[in-house]
Amino acid sequence: MRNRKRLTRARRAWLPALLVVACGGTTESVGPDVCVSGLRWVGGRASDPEMSPGTDCLACHLETDGPPLVAAGTVYAVVDNQSQIENDCFGLEGVTVELEGSDGKVLTTTTNRAGNFYFDGYPVDLPKPYVARFRYTTADGRVVAPQMAATLPTYGGCAYCHDGRALATPELPPSDSLFVQPASGLFVQ
Repeated sequence: MRNRKRLTRARRAWLPALLVVACGGTTESVGPDVCVSGLRWVGGRASDPEMSPGTDCLACHLETDGPPLVAAGTVYAVVDNQSQIENDCFGLEGVTVELEGSDGKVLTTTTNRAGNFYFDGYPVDLPKPYVARFRYTTADGRVVAPQMAATLPTYGGCAYCHDGRALATPELPPSDSLFVQPASGLFVQ
């Protein structure tokens, strides 16, 4: 009887993992012609730190009552990220993302396997405007560290502006939270 209970517990432990593998999981391998990273998200709205790379994380969290975020986005290895976003492609893992608020406070995190980064908290926790910096070491040992040229952001949903499909809102002042000035993708070159 004791061995039977142990076996039942063991089955319960590996059964969820087996179901994820059997049902396809939340990622899919694809060719580099589809996604530079070779991986894309196929988990729909499943709650996961790797979910929905390239989307406006803050807006999604507001719509779905997800945890509040100060800022969030995905870093890609390409400047033109539109095809990567449209195909739910993973971005670059291991990029250091730093945000410096207008009060001088610095927030730092690292992108996950999907290239996603996020800072927990409320948008008001990051005084605007802020500056974003990225730091990444390439396979050949070269350090790449781009910094935002414009320090106008008033919203931390990075994909709101850093998406080839973003529409400009020249009728709004830059201080308005709905202001959009389309920008190149969040990338490391």
